[in-house]
Amino acid sequence: MFSMLIVWIHILAAMFWIGGMLFFSLVLIPSFRGLPPPERADLMSRIGQRYRRTGWISLGVLLITGLIRLYHLGFAPMRAGEWIWAKLGLIVVMVMLTVLHDLILGPRSIRISRSATGPHPLQRTVRWMARLNLAVGLFIVLAAVYVARGY
Repeated sequence: MFSMLIVWIHILAAMFWIGGMLFFSLVLIPSFRGLPPPERADLMSRIGQRYRRTGWISLGVLLITGLIRLYHLGFAPMRAGEWIWAKLGLIVVMVMLTVLHDLILGPRSIRISRSATGPHPLQRTVRWMARLNLAVGLFIVLAAVYVARGY
């Protein structure tokens, strides 16, 4: 029962993490296109900071529940096949991208967008970084399906 509860929490956290990134990229960002740059920057900053807290909580839950699952496997990922290694490697990439986006480049991009009149190259970089992070997250889910199904 405990193991099933851990998997359920892990899946809920993954749904929140990936769902939030999908919402940002497919709904929220396109909705801001008609707004003046300072207003768009302010909204992005406020919403981003709000999501950042809950996003990091879900990421932390994912890491903790994932480690618990690894413990239950006896820290023997070889039994889970090669897809577990792909998943673990992608998780490292995702955490690094998230740190870079949320703590370093994202805040710098918001500061620039509040003072700049036109698009800045850093803003484009941050947008592409977020998209890459979403793609990595989706591939993590794919790897998780392969691990769970034993393909």
